[in-house]
Amino acid sequence: MITIHLTDEEYQVLVDLLDNEWYRLDYMQCDDDGNFYDDDYPDDAKRANVIQKILTTH
Repeated sequence: MITIHLTDEEYQVLVDLLDNEWYRLDYMQCDDDGNFYDDDYPDDAKRANVIQKILTTH
C-alpha cells in the first residue's frame, strides 16, 4: 500500500483525471463479483478495476 500526501488541489486534479478515464471506460461489463472484464482489451479492464477501487475507497 502506498500513502501519498496531497493538497486539496492536487487531490482534485487526480480525481478529475480518474473520472475522465472512468468515463472513457464506460463500455466495460462486470462479472458476477463486480469486476470489470474485456477479453479484447484486458488492460482497459485492469484500469477500470483500479480506478473503481480508488474512487470508492477515498
